[in-house]
Amino acid sequence: MRRSHAIAGVILVVLGAAAVAAGVRWTAAGEPVPVVAPVGASTVLPEGEYTMVVDNRAAEIFTDLRTARGVPRVDTYALPPAATWDQVRSGVAGQLDGWEQVGDCADTGERRVQCSWSEPTRWWPRLVRIVFVRPAEPDDADSYVWPDNTFLVVGSANGTNG
Repeated sequence: MRRSHAIAGVILVVLGAAAVAAGVRWTAAGEPVPVVAPVGASTVLPEGEYTMVVDNRAAEIFTDLRTARGVPRVDTYALPPAATWDQVRSGVAGQLDGWEQVGDCADTGERRVQCSWSEPTRWWPRLVRIVFVRPAEPDDADSYVWPDNTFLVVGSANGTNG
């Protein structure tokens, strides 16, 4: 009789610990991870007709990262002209210590470059995605409406199973 009570007690303790761990993970996954903007970044965007391009990138991230757990946090920043993709990518990656990079984040030289990271957890992993948008080349037809800035869109999603 004592032995069965001891076994039942151990099982209850193990189940209780598992429930606590799942509850902690559920709570943590319910909040997008905060990502600090790179040095020199500004939330005050300069004048220009580039806004549709940048707003479209922000809308894409918002739509892609929206989950059943809620809406993502999406922030847009103007960066100094000297900001490089490698600086921005490594700055964000440094804030996501231990997170797994999703896909190739190489600088392709295109006007828009993106990178994503996933939280290394089995249940409800959170996701962070950045999009770096450069000004058009001077000989590009769109260059006349673009300020001498690069822009960064940062999205952070709540954890989800899907």
